[in-house]
Amino acid sequence: MAFDCYLRELLNGEKSAALRKNRKNKGIKLMENLKFTNISPHIQKIAEPFFLDILSQHKDDIISLYIIGSAVTGDFHTVHSDINTLIVVKDVQIPFIDFLATLGKRYGKRKLRAPFIMTCNYINRSLEVFPLEFLEMKQIHQLVYGENVLKDIKIEKADVRIQCERELKGKIQHLCQGYIKSMGNRTLLTNLLINSISGYFPIYRGILFLYDQKIPRERRDVIYAMQECCNVDLNIFAKLLELRTKNVYPPRETLNEIFQDLYRVLEAITKKVDEYEIGHT
Repeated sequence: MAFDCYLRELLNGEKSAALRKNRKNKGIKLMENLKFTNISPHIQKIAEPFFLDILSQHKDDIISLYIIGSAVTGDFHTVHSDINTLIVVKDVQIPFIDFLATLGKRYGKRKLRAPFIMTCNYINRSLEVFPLEFLEMKQIHQLVYGENVLKDIKIEKADVRIQCERELKGKIQHLCQGYIKSMGNRTLLTNLLINSISGYFPIYRGILFLYDQKIPRERRDVIYAMQECCNVDLNIFAKLLELRTKNVYPPRETLNEIFQDLYRVLEAITKKVDEYEIGHT
């Protein structure tokens, strides 16, 4: 009897060891399929286990895994930036969304935002609704796994022009309301100016797209390209990027000057978009 128990424990132990070895080999094989060519070690350390968790449970449902946004550029800031991802699936299934929800607590605190989840059909039906967002994804992404479905998406200039105008005019109103609401409070006003800066660059890349200009990935290069394209001094955005990097709160007088310069620049760029006509060369 004792020998039978010993034999069963031995066999169970060997079986468990075999299962662990199999899981380990499977994980290694999945890791070999992931491409982090242009990704910093810091970003990879966070994103890689997230993608491995997904593929280990739902590999057959996945078409593509992407890292998008600032995490694939030199603009990523460990304090202010989040890691954004896109998951392209064959079909959106509630159990898959539930599975991702279980990962939220573990990865959310590491600055990994909830992923975008789309099908190819959803992308193709949404290009005219969100042209700036998809232009940004097409221009700034790292395909980590699977098929590059973003490579050949077609974005129309007419759709981009409309969204650029809408976004710019909305941001002018948001800026004015925030300035009034801050009531001269340095902290509130600094946060208003700094936290909004990321939202301008998809618009500027859209404007460069309209005028058939090369679209840079890095924000400072976008500023230089926009100055050449629109003949507008965008040095105010270089100042805002510097403020964001240094994490400082300037005097109220300086903040008022920044607000005035920013408002003036946004008005000039909006006028440039208003003047644009489809078919411009």
